[in-house]
Amino acid sequence: MTKYLTMQKRHMTLLLTLLLVLLITVSGFAWNVKTVTIEADGQTQTIKTHLNSASGILRDAGISMGAKDAVLTSTQTLQDGTVITVLRAFPVNVTVNGKTSTVMTVQHTARGLADELGYKAPNYVPSGDEGEVLKAGSSISIAHVTSRSVKETERQIDVQEVRQRDDTMHIGETQVVQEGTPGVEQVREEVLYENGKEIKRRIIQKTPLKEMVPTIIKEGGRDSIETSRGNMRYKEVLTMEASAYLPGDGDGRGITATGMVARRGVVAVDPDVIPLGTRLYIPGYGVAIAADTGGAIVGNRIDLLMEDYGEAMNFGRRSVEVYILQ
Repeated sequence: MTKYLTMQKRHMTLLLTLLLVLLITVSGFAWNVKTVTIEADGQTQTIKTHLNSASGILRDAGISMGAKDAVLTSTQTLQDGTVITVLRAFPVNVTVNGKTSTVMTVQHTARGLADELGYKAPNYVPSGDEGEVLKAGSSISIAHVTSRSVKETERQIDVQEVRQRDDTMHIGETQVVQEGTPGVEQVREEVLYENGKEIKRRIIQKTPLKEMVPTIIKEGGRDSIETSRGNMRYKEVLTMEASAYLPGDGDGRGITATGMVARRGVVAVDPDVIPLGTRLYIPGYGVAIAADTGGAIVGNRIDLLMEDYGEAMNFGRRSVEVYILQ
């Protein structure tokens, strides 16, 4: 009897141990579930997984990988929130020693592709821009550097243009306040050759010899003007030659080219310069509307309708600023 109880106790202990192991395994499996995002072929999907390898996750998601495709992960180890990005290889034409072949790559610069193919610096260099962004169908040439030299030359530093906003000037108005002059610098370059033929120059050092003086231009920033009707915003200011006319001028009917009744505040313009219907402000005259034309009103000419003959005669002909209101 005692022997039976002992055996039963052992069986019970073993069963409890197995249950505990199973519980720990299941708990660990559930605890390891994480949410990851997959970006591939222009699509994004978020999945839950317990796998710990990007290849396994992609396989479960039904995403196949080519021999030259690559995978990037946003974290060093896969964890909750990791983003897995699939980089698809694309064809690039590569010329080395006069022979051209097409290779598949995920490299996006000529230098990166050269390194990937084993043509590493300093013995090999892409003939063009090493940082050139590659895409499907791009072509690059990789040169074998057989000799080098160092040359020094003087070069002109082109004048830079600096623009400064000035709110005391009208919007659209500019003024050169400083004329620029070119500078001079000494440039030290490394010249690379392939079998005696120059293939590339690299700047090693630049030493200024004469400082470049920039051209400074002030740009008008003021876009509003105070009028008898309050502050008004404008988008352009034109300097125009102005004259005056009366309601009865022209055909004598007192009707403008747009059909409006001729009255103060109506002005005649060249529609190629100021479109009919444009609201204007002329200092000394007031707010107006471009609603009439005239045979002599061509280019930067404007005719202001006055109320009587005496006012028109006193106005005469003068230069005025015409504000094109917003």
